[in-house]
Amino acid sequence: MPSLENQTISDASIAGLEGAFCDTTRRIVVISAFPGTLKHLLSELMSRCYDVLVFHHSKEPILPLLDNDLFIVDRTHIADESVPASVNEETDVLYLVRSAEAEADGGRSLVWPGSVQEAIGLIEEMTSIRPAVSASEGDSPIGAALLSEQLLRFKDIQMDLKRMQTVRGGSKIDLTKTEFDLLRLLISTDGVLSRQDIMEALWGTDYFGGSNSIDVHIKSLRHKLGDNPKQPQYIATVRGFGYRIAKD
Repeated sequence: MPSLENQTISDASIAGLEGAFCDTTRRIVVISAFPGTLKHLLSELMSRCYDVLVFHHSKEPILPLLDNDLFIVDRTHIADESVPASVNEETDVLYLVRSAEAEADGGRSLVWPGSVQEAIGLIEEMTSIRPAVSASEGDSPIGAALLSEQLLRFKDIQMDLKRMQTVRGGSKIDLTKTEFDLLRLLISTDGVLSRQDIMEALWGTDYFGGSNSIDVHIKSLRHKLGDNPKQPQYIATVRGFGYRIAKD
């Protein structure tokens, strides 16, 4: 079966992808045995500033490590396909099904093939971003919980996940989206990540670039954080394997 990258996308879709500049994005993980059947939906999502990661099955070990806004599970060919039991239960799931009578296992369902615009409307609803929490709201129990979800902290680094801003020692650090996602992945993961794990988490299983691209991004990220690889404060190298957060 040809890969998703080899599928033809219309000139109009390509023009839409090239014309859009995305200040912020939302991440969708798609699980489909035949992603080519979803090409029009996927290209429309990318043109609307969604990061779309495609996996051919739910057994990929990297899936529980991903932090995303929505799972789309294609059940039009494999009726019992689902998300791994170990993924974040708070992440919404949209099942693409062949008939309205199909069970959705606690998520929502959409008959597919169907209208791309109808699918986009439902996905927009399911991935709507919560408003920022004000200082006064942050003093309440609910506001504090929301604020906790929006911020990720490690040592003197603070990451605002909604605004995609990073601060170290009180000073703002300008990170690219890839660097932001990479730092977020490392801080969120309790353990060592191989280069392959990182590539799949950032770009999906269909990425064909070399693992040295991860080393390049790590080098740039370390430079911006002022991190010495010989005496790492934030990112430690596991020689011959990958990287982990430097907790010592």
